[in-house]
Amino acid sequence: DDSNASASHLVSFLTGYDSRPVLDGDAENEEEDENGDGEGHQDASDDEEDYDDPDEDVDATPTKRGKQGLVGSAGPSSAKSTPRSTPTKSRKTPTPRKVKPSLPFDDANGPSSGFVRPSKSDAYLLHASRSSRTSGNSYSSLARPLSQAKYEQYAASARSNGKSRAVVEDCLERLSSRFSQWELELEEGFNILGYGFGSKRHLLNRFVTERLSRIGHCVVINGHFPQLGIRDVLSQIEDTLSIPQDIPVPPSASTPLDRSAYRTYAYFLPSSALPGRQKPHETSNVPLYLVIHNIDSPSLRTPRSLGILSLLASSPRIHIIASFDHLNTPLLFSAASTNHFPHTYEPGSWTGTPPPGRGFNWIYHNMTTFDDYDLELTYQRLSASNNAIGGLSSTSTGGISEEGALQILRSVPPMALRLLKLLLTKQLAALPPEPSQHVAHPASQTAPVFAIDNDTLQRLARERFIAREEERYNALMGEFRDHGLVVEALEDHESRTGRWVWVPLGKAAVERVLETMDSVE
Repeated sequence: DDSNASASHLVSFLTGYDSRPVLDGDAENEEEDENGDGEGHQDASDDEEDYDDPDEDVDATPTKRGKQGLVGSAGPSSAKSTPRSTPTKSRKTPTPRKVKPSLPFDDANGPSSGFVRPSKSDAYLLHASRSSRTSGNSYSSLARPLSQAKYEQYAASARSNGKSRAVVEDCLERLSSRFSQWELELEEGFNILGYGFGSKRHLLNRFVTERLSRIGHCVVINGHFPQLGIRDVLSQIEDTLSIPQDIPVPPSASTPLDRSAYRTYAYFLPSSALPGRQKPHETSNVPLYLVIHNIDSPSLRTPRSLGILSLLASSPRIHIIASFDHLNTPLLFSAASTNHFPHTYEPGSWTGTPPPGRGFNWIYHNMTTFDDYDLELTYQRLSASNNAIGGLSSTSTGGISEEGALQILRSVPPMALRLLKLLLTKQLAALPPEPSQHVAHPASQTAPVFAIDNDTLQRLARERFIAREEERYNALMGEFRDHGLVVEALEDHESRTGRWVWVPLGKAAVERVLETMDSVE
């Protein structure tokens, strides 16, 4: 009997049918029912149907209506307290059980099971874990960007209608009267560094056009351009002035940038400083004037850039006129470099290596103009669109610096390197002998004379097993175009239609890039 009792309790615990505690009266009725009369069970069923005591569930074994899942706690049991698994003939309709109303959170997440149920805190944490959505609507997509011509037109009209324009004109006229003094200071070996409120671009450009351009070569450097570097300055000087590439350089010039700087320095030496009647290399007949707008720009204030500029400023025939706006710009120059005079050479004393000392020999001038920083601010991306000012950024013009090109070459696959080397080689071979064509040609509607036909380049790439499929070739060229390393035009210089591609770098820059690609087959 003990084994039967334990088995019946196990069935009651798992099935969870009506398992109310059996009282003495119920036990007697159960015994009587076993004897065959069935009256005791009938009376118990009637009582259960008429009245359902809510206090029964306190001490009773959890029934199926009050238990979730299969886990429950068993109550007191006896051998005769096992509930019936199925109703008998004498049992009437069972009492309707109470239905517990479900919570809204349960309805949203399905029926609950077991003891673990989602709560309000779970709903909060679930909502907080989701990333917030940011609207894609922006003002830049609604505002129409201004072109460069429209911007200059509106800016000029705004200045002409205000009283401040008269103040700016008065400052420019007053400073223009000092041009003779500045010119004399440059001839005596000093370099000029201007400071003050307002843009000094118009003032220095007027000084160049009215005075300096008549006595020597002038190179205007827009330091506020974000992608300008000292390498671009030297490349532009060599390409524009056709500086010979066979000028001897000292052995310490190990990098292409150093060799370019020493060639420029030696090219502007006095002809009397070269030894012998047969000069070792060609020199310039006129001096060089470097006009630098915003020498305190991030690209020009690096130690590398300042070292190159100090070498050029030490030449007796290279003069620098620069401006700055930051208060701490003079801290970039040490006392030794600020007060160092340019190099001097006796007749025939040039040995091929400049003296070790370098410096700028600055003279500070107050150049307050109260003029607008119109062009300087256009490079700060303050307009409503990145391409608002056409022709000012590398993405809109397709231009790229030599340093940017070398950076791209470090991250492309070998086949892309081979394709670019093929394009650079063909472009260098197609350059005309005129030095005026050796400068960088940015993206435009018309291709330059040294541009390569896209079909010809694709055929050469297929013959050399660089890109056999057209899709592969287009993928490589598309990658270069996206980075501005290769630009394209639909019409050449002879008005022929087609697809013409080229790299927007000057001759000297192309040669230096090819030097770094010697290991590429």
